[in-house]
Amino acid sequence: MTRPLTGVRVLDFTEYVAGPYGTMMLADLGAEVVKVEPLDGDHWRRQQPLAPLESRYFVAVNRGKRSLSLDIFSDAGRAVVDDLIREADVVIMNYRQPTVERLRLDYDSVRAVRPDVIYCNITAFGTRGPFKDRAGFDLLMQAMTGIMDFERKVDRGVPVGILTVAPADLSAGMFSAFAVASALYERERTGEGHRIDLSLYAAAMAIQYRVALSIDRYDAEDREAMLQAIDAVREQGLGYEATLDFRSGLGLQRATAHYYRAYQAKDGMVAVACLNNRQRRALRDELGIEDEAVEGGVFEGREMTGEEHSALMDTFEEKFLLRTVAEWLEIFERIDVPSVPVRLTEEIFTDPQAAALGLFQTIEHPALGPITSVRSPLEFDHEPMANPLPSPALGGDADSILADLGYSAERVAALREAGVLRAPE
Repeated sequence: MTRPLTGVRVLDFTEYVAGPYGTMMLADLGAEVVKVEPLDGDHWRRQQPLAPLESRYFVAVNRGKRSLSLDIFSDAGRAVVDDLIREADVVIMNYRQPTVERLRLDYDSVRAVRPDVIYCNITAFGTRGPFKDRAGFDLLMQAMTGIMDFERKVDRGVPVGILTVAPADLSAGMFSAFAVASALYERERTGEGHRIDLSLYAAAMAIQYRVALSIDRYDAEDREAMLQAIDAVREQGLGYEATLDFRSGLGLQRATAHYYRAYQAKDGMVAVACLNNRQRRALRDELGIEDEAVEGGVFEGREMTGEEHSALMDTFEEKFLLRTVAEWLEIFERIDVPSVPVRLTEEIFTDPQAAALGLFQTIEHPALGPITSVRSPLEFDHEPMANPLPSPALGGDADSILADLGYSAERVAALREAGVLRAPE
């Protein structure tokens, strides 16, 4: 099928995760993505490589692109960049602003070459404010935006971030793809290009739809009192765990915690997610447990002491051990309690639901052999957006990319001879 972004040319000056993930999404949708890399390649290529300049980290976020490895600081390299920009619909980068300006890849410089360009600049902290020129990675965004604190995971007295996924990076990448597609649509209507600015910091804020929301009549006074109390705790020289103890309401726990978690069954684990009292009562009654907290049409947020919470949790755990996962899933489907089996990481590749959706695709990588990876989750008219092209070898597409620009084989060879262009290995 013709993909939605077929014919769109994207010039990708990004490294690590956020930018490459966003441009991979565009490639999955049919865009032609040229990844312009330094002569030594995207830093992510060298993160625990499995083959020379090929790492699991790089392969995972660069599917479906072509690579051009170029010295863009040289005059000859800059001339190639300008030729690429003239043919590009979209230019995306994630360097710090001083670096962008030094490379002459700021918006004004790029627009001078391609006036209707869609220009997307992904930074760590944005283009204004005291942190605007700082480097930043996902863990720092989790720390600064409250995600790390909200997780309430503590190791050696300090909070631990989400280490299995990169929420700021991945959401910023998704936002960038969403914004680029929107800007392309707007350009079709008006003929005008656009500058898009987003940051890991802003993306990490945006995905906290509930935490980063304050309703003045309910929250402002309590939050101010809590901040004053936290300052008092810190002035005493007490650490993070002391603030957790204080903020948890002297050990009070939410009375619905038992209805939104995973449990050990007889032969595995099952997770339940009851987000309304009808579902909670159905689970409670099926387990034969007494719990008045979930009576009524709307749960008002009653809390219980740590002892009450622990005792009720013991009862829930004992009940779940009485049946197998399959038995629980059958029962919960019948009584409309949302539930799933808990999959181990190694089990996701053979999960029947993933197979039914065709979520995994196998791609032949020239250096690493067959690779099984998750395809784009999008489907258009029931057609999955599977992309059969692997991540590119460093500089491996220079001949075809430059031929598309009208460069002769002799000119390409001269660029390699001058050290401006890296030869594929």
